[in-house]
Amino acid sequence: MTELRDEFEKEGLVVIALSDEKPELISDYIDKHGLTVAIAAEAKTSKYRVKGIPAACLVDAEGKVVWFGDPRGLSKGKVKSALKGAKKPGKGGFLSMNLQGEYDGGLKKAAASAEKGDLGKALSATRKLLTDEDFGERSLAEELEAEITAYVSLLQSQADTFLASREVVTAVKIFDALAGTLKGLDESKPAKEALDKIKQDDGLQDELKAAELLAKANDSVERLGKKKSVKKFEAVVKKFPDTKAGERAKKFLKTL
Repeated sequence: MTELRDEFEKEGLVVIALSDEKPELISDYIDKHGLTVAIAAEAKTSKYRVKGIPAACLVDAEGKVVWFGDPRGLSKGKVKSALKGAKKPGKGGFLSMNLQGEYDGGLKKAAASAEKGDLGKALSATRKLLTDEDFGERSLAEELEAEITAYVSLLQSQADTFLASREVVTAVKIFDALAGTLKGLDESKPAKEALDKIKQDDGLQDELKAAELLAKANDSVERLGKKKSVKKFEAVVKKFPDTKAGERAKKFLKTL
């Protein structure tokens, strides 16, 4: 599935794995195998009529299940067919919005900015239009503003969750992106405050340093193999034993 994801991601393909297991068990599995697809924990796969593994379904751009079976039997042709009419991902990465409403006319440029991930520009443009008493698409503008602010709140909430679970690198990435794209707007304040908190917290700084070391250790595994990378993982455990990365390094060493 990762091969299909890599080939068709730019065309709009999204690969999501589902698991009945708890998040902590999945996290260990991801670390051990270096998985790079999104995985939903405690997903109740029985709801999707999955009776055995491996199993996969293909959903087209209209939201219809057009194929179900062993993922090894999913052809590129079927994927191409299902992607007809699908929205391609925006260049702004996770900041890019997939807007639910249809925004044309005076809102077209603001909507395009949101889809590109320039959320601050989109919000500012929308609010400027709302100050114009003669603007004839006020209800739609309010709808677009609500969509954007809701998405900002969602990203902020996700970053807060990552921070609470000591996934500091991921949290910082989101906070940085929000602070940048929303610069000059009130919506940027929570992200800025979170970044300041992280900078001033010695424990969170240790989490960042440990994660950096662990990333180098994981890179070493790719280049040299597990056995030749042992010392790098031991260094993470020795320097930062009580961090999330330290715990992961310990678990890795137990697999040898």
